[in-house]
Amino acid sequence: MKVFLNNVSYQNNYNKPLKNNINFNGNNFLDLSESEIRKRAKESITPWNFIGQGTVAKVFKIKDTDYCVRVPHYSMDRFSYRCTKDISAEDKINHIVAKLGFGATIMKFFKGITPQKYKDNEFSRDKLQKQISEMPISSYTNLLHQIAEAADNEMLFDFSGGNLIVDTENKKLTAIDFYKMPADNPRPIRPLTEMYQVLTCYGAKPDIGKKIYENIVTAALEEFKPKIIPCMDLELFDFIYLLSRRNTDHKLSGKETISQHIDKYYNIRDSVSYCLDSLKQIKKNEIRTQNEFPELEINIAKLKRLMNKIK
Repeated sequence: MKVFLNNVSYQNNYNKPLKNNINFNGNNFLDLSESEIRKRAKESITPWNFIGQGTVAKVFKIKDTDYCVRVPHYSMDRFSYRCTKDISAEDKINHIVAKLGFGATIMKFFKGITPQKYKDNEFSRDKLQKQISEMPISSYTNLLHQIAEAADNEMLFDFSGGNLIVDTENKKLTAIDFYKMPADNPRPIRPLTEMYQVLTCYGAKPDIGKKIYENIVTAALEEFKPKIIPCMDLELFDFIYLLSRRNTDHKLSGKETISQHIDKYYNIRDSVSYCLDSLKQIKKNEIRTQNEFPELEINIAKLKRLMNKIK
């Protein structure tokens, strides 16, 4: 979250510099020579250090470090021919800190588990999602900012259950797989909906899903608060799509008919659309003029109430 500074005008976030959160000070693994880094990475390729694998690569923890090595299946025996710490902005977004040969990379290690682990275990999945729903709003804000920073660099979050690490102990949500926007087949960036889908993937109990949804709404609206510069372009706040996605999980209750619910949904959606347009305009005016707009808080509260009408 960014805070206004005196006499500093708002700039489109697509032009902001990328943050580098890697600490290269002190006795750091990356301070070793390239040959030593290659050696220790290669020594980590054992069953005891295995973390997991996807369709194209396996990942191993590098012993006694905060890093892991990701090795494509085709290069298991060849990856150690080179090592470079010259990495791109896209590499940093994917937590890469060094590149080895044949597509292998060294990445920051994150403690936690992926929702995919409990894809077929409803009891454990419910427990994990309940823990996610009870995380502070700052956890959701952090995830939103990760997706927003990727969008700044025209990268998309691959929001599948295997690409989110959930650290329940430290209340952290870390997205780990971003890819470059295809020039020939771009898809819309819908950060709020992507968050909801990955945090409730494989199904969620109604009360837990609703709590996660409400937390996402709250985190998003934090970006509209007075004196805060939003983490991304205002047009990327996809409240309408999030509302629609949540509505698909709605369960009819009491004597409510499908027709009644559909009418109710469209009325809410229209109200949300109108309120959102007003909120964005007020926020743009605040950013442009650096003046206070009391109606900003009023519209934030109103939009939150409308969004939460979907059960």
